[in-house]
Amino acid sequence: MVKQAKIKVVENLTTKIRTSKTIILGDFLGLPSANFQNIRKATKEFGEIYVVKNTLAKKAFENANNPQMTNYLIGNTALIFSNENPFKIYKKIAQIKNYAPPKPNSVAKEDIVIKAGPTPFSPGPMVAEMQKYGIKAAIKKGKVEIGEDGVIVKKGDRVPAAVSQILGKLGITPIELWLRIKAGYLNGTIFSPEILNIDTDAYKNKIISAHQTAMGLAIAKGICNKYTVNNLIVNAFFNTKNLAIERGIPTKETVNDLIAKAGRYASALKSNVKE
Repeated sequence: MVKQAKIKVVENLTTKIRTSKTIILGDFLGLPSANFQNIRKATKEFGEIYVVKNTLAKKAFENANNPQMTNYLIGNTALIFSNENPFKIYKKIAQIKNYAPPKPNSVAKEDIVIKAGPTPFSPGPMVAEMQKYGIKAAIKKGKVEIGEDGVIVKKGDRVPAAVSQILGKLGITPIELWLRIKAGYLNGTIFSPEILNIDTDAYKNKIISAHQTAMGLAIAKGICNKYTVNNLIVNAFFNTKNLAIERGIPTKETVNDLIAKAGRYASALKSNVKE
């Protein structure tokens, strides 16, 4: 890219950074082209996605007085500019996730487990290969069967080519293929992927429940503030009215209740008087 073209890219990115409510920074390293195109199509619903060199993105963030985001410019960078809530964007991107077996010689990010159970495969070299890597495989009813759950590759170890082939045949696909979100930016606040991945509905329900509990406790204890004052006034009114009825104090609010109360007493007295 010639110098003038780079300047144009940086200027465009700087404008996007300054004018966008939300910025999502992702890494598409290792993501197949077809998967990335699916993400590009999906982002049209809520924003724009740009694939940029880290050096140009760094310059644009600095020009826009947002140097904090440069800390996340690692790997193959894609930037999403939007006015949508970053939590919603994260969930939409996560839905465009595919899975694949690990590539030969790749490093396992988690333990790779083969579950116990039957397989559709006939006896052959696969049994010996599985046993070689500690998997209890045997022949039952003419098919290969896994005797019990077993870790075939531990976290941090490299995946042997033979194991990659076995996992592919068994349909075990622990590798996530998606735009890995590294950070989200909203109105000056940076959110980590762990925060963006929270269950917002469950979190909202917890806040509502906590609010209701606090309101109930404050009202029960007679704590007056702008949130409880209406309830306290209503409670005070009914408590006062009930006390007035109990003591037989006539007011425009209690007179009907007192008449009804007197009527009930009269009926009860009449039923106990012998004719």
